[in-house]
Amino acid sequence: MPLSEWHKVATTSELDENEMIGVEAGGLEICLARINGQYYAINNICTHFYTWLSSGELFPDRLEVQCPLHDSKFSFETGDPHQPPADKPVETYAVKVEGDDIMVGPRE
Repeated sequence: MPLSEWHKVATTSELDENEMIGVEAGGLEICLARINGQYYAINNICTHFYTWLSSGELFPDRLEVQCPLHDSKFSFETGDPHQPPADKPVETYAVKVEGDDIMVGPRE
């Protein structure tokens, strides 16, 4: 489900380099990651089996997160699954930083 407006989800001090956290924006569960100085946001719920991707393993060198239950891997850039059993992508969201606030919103 896409977002229709921007939401503050965290501050820059809450997310270290090569770390991810679960946040909420507009009633949606979001996996927010800081990888190599860039911020990424994808839907936090695995499309294969309901679980939080932010509880999985981050692979910063590949811009991927691995689901903690069945090892599916998702791209932070596209949301596409790169490893089964998931075969449907997760939604991706735009991220911007305003001052110290991390904002998540609609893709343009």
